[in-house]
Amino acid sequence: MKLTSYMGFAFFLTMSVTGCASAINAKNANRHGNAANAASKAGDWTTARKQWAQALVNAEMAGMPAQQLAVFNYEYGRALGVQCFWKESENYLQKAYELDHQTAGPEFMSLLELSRLKYDQGQFDKCIPYYSRTIELLEKVNAPTQSPTEFSVVLEEYAKALRETGKEQEAISVQKRADEIRIKNPEGKSVTDRTPYGKYCSNIGD
Repeated sequence: MKLTSYMGFAFFLTMSVTGCASAINAKNANRHGNAANAASKAGDWTTARKQWAQALVNAEMAGMPAQQLAVFNYEYGRALGVQCFWKESENYLQKAYELDHQTAGPEFMSLLELSRLKYDQGQFDKCIPYYSRTIELLEKVNAPTQSPTEFSVVLEEYAKALRETGKEQEAISVQKRADEIRIKNPEGKSVTDRTPYGKYCSNIGD
């Protein structure tokens, strides 16, 4: 298992038209989604954000399944956070989590992004519950074995958040586990990119 960008950490579903869904809207959702995905990979987060917004609108109008809507909410939420639309980012990531929860989807992906959204704002007290739940879910999908490097990075971030809020003993324990995983995987390298929250803040009106 790899912790992919629909793990934040670009997972993109190929949309299909089912039932009475609007073929035109579904096609537009797919088109905007592909454009958004390409823009984010190129570092053009303004275009990515706007394209994900259009993709989500069209996906909702097409009546796409909840699992696909979760992807659009997730990716739009990430793009918003990169450009410092903090509250909006949180709202869409929360929606993605709720949709995944309803459909037995990968809840840990949105929770990890929510963790990092708060972490990168320096809101360490608020990110701790997200990290705790994320780690719990990652353990259930065997991330410590399947994606040890990425998992150790999550642990290290959690340890820093604990330390920043005065929970030193808990931080030491979590950091120790991260170090143990690193020692067992000395050549391990992260295969995914971390969402650069707050790195490309939007200009007003763009």
